[in-house]
Amino acid sequence: MVTPRIGIFGGSFDPIHLGHLVIASDICDRLQLDAVHFVLAPRPPHKQVLWASDEDRRAMLEHAIAADDRFVPDFREFGRTGPSWSVDTVASFADEFPGAVLFFIMGSDSLADFHSWRQPERILGLAQLAVAARPGVELSTSHLQRFTASDRDRIARVDTPEIAISSTMIRDRIREHASIRYLVPEAVEAYIVAQHPYDEGPSVIE
Repeated sequence: MVTPRIGIFGGSFDPIHLGHLVIASDICDRLQLDAVHFVLAPRPPHKQVLWASDEDRRAMLEHAIAADDRFVPDFREFGRTGPSWSVDTVASFADEFPGAVLFFIMGSDSLADFHSWRQPERILGLAQLAVAARPGVELSTSHLQRFTASDRDRIARVDTPEIAISSTMIRDRIREHASIRYLVPEAVEAYIVAQHPYDEGPSVIE
């Protein structure tokens, strides 16, 4: 029996954009993953506001990845109360897929403050880290020196294309009535044009 290799890619995806998809696709290819689960966070602990509703973010995520059968929309965090802690999400994957090799996908900027996360040692015990390059962020040896030698062996550095697209940039362009074509998937652009998910302004995360 072949051991499944599963990527876990969490985020608020507000909105999801082509940078997210390029990272997921490249890591999927380079680490020979069978699937990448895009885990939508209802209450990201590092953010105070969300701009689009949960319903709109779910819809945009589903539209964005529908054409790629390697990608799975995952809404498991909506079944929990409280902040969307990554350690709880990774633990749920370990329970659901016993024996699978799990990869928690993050940007190099997130690795720099990974030790401030909730139970980072448990995350590393359950999953390897797949660290993608981020524009303007160098993964220095000082970041890696915070980890033990055995933990460093569980960090896969993947030189993904550095695409300087952010959800903040896209929201700013929407407010400025500027084009977001070629920054988000066509289906997401069509959804934003039709449904206006960013017209109401932000909502405070409780």
